[in-house]
Amino acid sequence: MQQFPGGLRQIGDNPDLVRQHIQEAQLAGIDGFIVNRASDLAVLLPLARTMGFSVTLQLSGGESELRAFYQYIDDPAMVRYQGHPVLFFWQAGLAGPDLWRTLRASIDPDHNVLWLADGDKFNILHDDVWDGVSPYAIAWSRSPGGQLVNWAAQARANGPDKLYVPPVSPGCDDSLVRAPTCVQDRADGAYYQATWEGAIAARPAWAVVVSTFNEWMEATQIEPSAQYGDQYLRLTREFSDAFKSS
Repeated sequence: MQQFPGGLRQIGDNPDLVRQHIQEAQLAGIDGFIVNRASDLAVLLPLARTMGFSVTLQLSGGESELRAFYQYIDDPAMVRYQGHPVLFFWQAGLAGPDLWRTLRASIDPDHNVLWLADGDKFNILHDDVWDGVSPYAIAWSRSPGGQLVNWAAQARANGPDKLYVPPVSPGCDDSLVRAPTCVQDRADGAYYQATWEGAIAARPAWAVVVSTFNEWMEATQIEPSAQYGDQYLRLTREFSDAFKSS
């Protein structure tokens, strides 16, 4: 079993910063990163190859971004499940099914890459376009443990042969940058623990996604900070070890 944090942002072309992030992640038991731009793969993949790490993309753009991702799918550092590269799609339901069906038929009709949809509308799994579902956000929930188990049941009911990859999160607070859409107190790590307990109870076949590693705007980050030190990296290591041994 593996875990991958989403929301890796603001790396630019700084290999030293990338190397630092990877080292911190590995100490926390994290196996790979999910980045937000296909162009970041050119920076991360070469370093990941030398460090025993993996990287993939959460697609939030259109066809050009999708095609850019496919240029990297043979890289040995690409995140894989059963030998297949894995690609995450942010808010997959917004574009409508016809677009994704057209792109799948055009770019990857044989499902060489596994496509995982974001969102909590699990009937999307009835569409052959998708190989699984990985909801991006959980920190909005007041009862994340039960929510993650409920999502697992819905995913298996709608796509019994498809992947369900649950998210875990330390909390959130975007009130400093916009009208708040997510404010969830971290409770000194208790909220993070509740999401991990729910993810483990959901019995995913493969991985969980840490949402996020360094999304500071929404305060979902686990990377070291002045406020929390390395508390959330240490917690991630503890929970990751429990998950991988479950």
